[in-house]
Amino acid sequence: MSLVILLQQCFEAVLHGHFPSTDLLKQTISKGLGFAIIAAACIVKVPQILKISQNQSAQGLSLLSFELEQLALTIHGTYGFILGLPFSAYGEAVVLVLQNSFLLAQIYVLSKSSVWRPFLAVGLFGTALACISAGTVTPAMIKVLYDLNNTIVLAARLPQIYQNYKSKSTGQLSGTVYVANFMGCIARIFTSLQEGGGYAMVRGFVLGLVLNGTLVSQIFLYRGSKAVPDKKIE
Repeated sequence: MSLVILLQQCFEAVLHGHFPSTDLLKQTISKGLGFAIIAAACIVKVPQILKISQNQSAQGLSLLSFELEQLALTIHGTYGFILGLPFSAYGEAVVLVLQNSFLLAQIYVLSKSSVWRPFLAVGLFGTALACISAGTVTPAMIKVLYDLNNTIVLAARLPQIYQNYKSKSTGQLSGTVYVANFMGCIARIFTSLQEGGGYAMVRGFVLGLVLNGTLVSQIFLYRGSKAVPDKKIE
């Protein structure tokens, strides 16, 4: 049911002197939060992009973390698309994939990573999109992949968390991005339950909440600290 229809039903209930039912309010809030998250996702990684552009440096950023995040976002978006969930339940994944692609391009250019890495990443991502478009990814397959996605999310965040801990600095990491991610996970736990995303999706956002919370804590803990630049981004 669309947000417009839900809002109309709430308005009609008030006009008739009734308070909207609990279920109707939950659905309306969930749908509204979903679209608010998508709107916020359109700019959530912009501070990180600008920070890298202004400083012309990717120091302190774990390339592996961003690559694994791209994989996790792709699976998340595909899960919602294949299972026919409302776009409000997974749309931010589509937006974040585009922004994360730009971030990866920045890091590939500024880092001293192997030349083959960007070509391999583009090839794998293109192959995945081709399989999704061709309909070869079935609901059963994407459910299995989404169950594995929690491991991928964990693997995506741990290299960055470890790198921050090792250097006692967060380098060019943007605090705004991870605070927004932390808040988004809180909202998504609620919307996933309401939109029928399943417990696999809820577990993923709970894990994301813990990991993003850890990164936010590190950003505040190591604020102002400078580390010796690594010779090569991990």
